[in-house]
Amino acid sequence: MKVLEYLISLFILLSFVSCKPDSTSDIATPKKSAPSPEVEKEIDDRLYQEMADGIKQEAALDVPAMRAQALSILNYRLKNNDKTYAAIEAGVWEYKFVFDGKMSSPGTYNGFWIDFKADHTYDYGKASEVLGQGRYNYHFDREQLLMVDNVDGKKPQEFDVKFGGDAIVLVGTTMYDDRHMQMKLEKTTDDFRK
Repeated sequence: MKVLEYLISLFILLSFVSCKPDSTSDIATPKKSAPSPEVEKEIDDRLYQEMADGIKQEAALDVPAMRAQALSILNYRLKNNDKTYAAIEAGVWEYKFVFDGKMSSPGTYNGFWIDFKADHTYDYGKASEVLGQGRYNYHFDREQLLMVDNVDGKKPQEFDVKFGGDAIVLVGTTMYDDRHMQMKLEKTTDDFRK
């Protein structure tokens, strides 16, 4: 009988403890508001600086050798098969997310774009500002995109391309040490850059 009383008491005690309300549920979560123009400019300046720092970090790699190899591959591919594909070149691609060791916050890349052209060149920038250009080749059979920027100090990049309607996901390859990068881009109209 004592055991039964003990079990009932334990059951009642556990019932009270497990029904205790969560103390953190009463704390109001702050609502996020749109950043002020000053904060937005600071974010843009930080992103530009990160791009510049990326170029400085690339100096530690053998970028000239990588560029020579990439340009050799690019020229060979263009000489033997200069086809372009509407899946890549039709429209302008807007960056949505970038993962380079950590996921970018939503909206971080608003306004950033890249435009692949039929002559195997590309432009990239933010809003109406063109930040750079380069040459590319999309290898249809391997579904790989090779990009060589016009800036001599910037290393080439190669990505596996995954299509999904009006979106693509670029997954970095090991060829030029981009395996830590992934990005999602969505197709948009050229009006986007104005």
